[in-house]
Amino acid sequence: MHDVGETIEIQEVVWTPISELTVESRTINVKFSVIRKGQTRHISSRATGKILLINECVVGDESAIINLTLWNHDIDEIETGKTYELLNGHISIYDESMSLTKGRWGIIREGTPSIVQVDGSLDMSRPFMGRPNRKKRKRSQTGRSFQGTPGREIKGYCSRKGF
Repeated sequence: MHDVGETIEIQEVVWTPISELTVESRTINVKFSVIRKGQTRHISSRATGKILLINECVVGDESAIINLTLWNHDIDEIETGKTYELLNGHISIYDESMSLTKGRWGIIREGTPSIVQVDGSLDMSRPFMGRPNRKKRKRSQTGRSFQGTPGREIKGYCSRKGF
């Protein structure tokens, strides 16, 4: 029971489009439609030796598609063609490819609005897709060192990697 003077805060869920997911994404809330489910495989846990079930699904929304990794009892809860919501999920990296997972604290529940149009042209599970672009450092045109003194080329020597 709540006291009369106590206020209750209701947090509104912010949904992230699949196309905006990156390697650094944490606590992700995503609405998606299941396009297809893969074969369920049996694997052995390295830590405990238990046999675990794993399945990779392809899911998507209006912006892109991505692989969703399901473990054990979550495999039976997901059906092809239905819409679901993933709350508090995260991105995992395997073989330089991103995949969406429920994780330990995530929740997968059936979504109310059906996603009609899934855009399959952008696959976020392709290798290196979510990696941020590095800015390349340009070489000095004057040939000077960081201290401001003339560099090797100005002195008449070959550059450090020029031979």
